[in-house]
Amino acid sequence: MHTRSTLVAFGAEAMIPALQASSFFNEIGPLVTGLLIAGRVGAGIGAELANMRATEQIDAIETLSIDSFKFLVVTRVVACTLMLPLLTVFMDFSSLIGGYLSEYFASGTSVQLFVARAFQSMQLANYIAPTLKTAVFGWIIGSVSCFYGFTINEGSSGVRRAATNSVVVSSLMIIVSDITLVKGIFFLFPGTAL
Repeated sequence: MHTRSTLVAFGAEAMIPALQASSFFNEIGPLVTGLLIAGRVGAGIGAELANMRATEQIDAIETLSIDSFKFLVVTRVVACTLMLPLLTVFMDFSSLIGGYLSEYFASGTSVQLFVARAFQSMQLANYIAPTLKTAVFGWIIGSVSCFYGFTINEGSSGVRRAATNSVVVSSLMIIVSDITLVKGIFFLFPGTAL
C-alpha cells in the first residue's frame, strides 16, 4: 500500500502484483517466517531442554541407556529443517492473498489479472531457491536452540537464559546467513535478480 502511490504516480500500476510476488517469495516470506519461528519455536525448544536438564530428566534418559542427543536434539533439528520450507510456502501464499486483497480494495483488480501479472516475470528459481534457503534457517534455529537448552546447567534460572539466548542468537544468525544465502542464490541463479 505504501509503494502503490509512488508506482501510480509514475504510471507503473501494472507492476504492483509482480513487485509483491517478487518481494514475498524472494525475501519477505522466508525471512519473516524464519524470525517468527526463531522467536516462537526456538524459545520453546531452548526452555524445554533447559527445564529437562534442570529437573534431571536428561540424566534419567541417559540412565536408561538411551542416547539423549539423538532422542532430544536430532529430532528437533530435523523437524525444524523440514518444516520451515513448508511454513514459508504457507507464508508466501498468505502474503500474496493479503496483497491481492489490498490491491482489490484499492483498484478493483480481478483475481485472474492479479495472478497473471504477479507470476508473468517469475521463473522456477524464484520460488525454489528462496524457499530452500529456509531449510538452513530451520537448521540454525534447531541447532542453536538445542545447544543452549542442552548445555545450560544453571537450574531454573537457566531456563530463562536458554530461551532468551536461543531467540537472540538464532535471529542474528538467520539475518547473517540470509545475506550470505542471497548472494549465493544470485551467483548460482543469475536470473533470479529482479
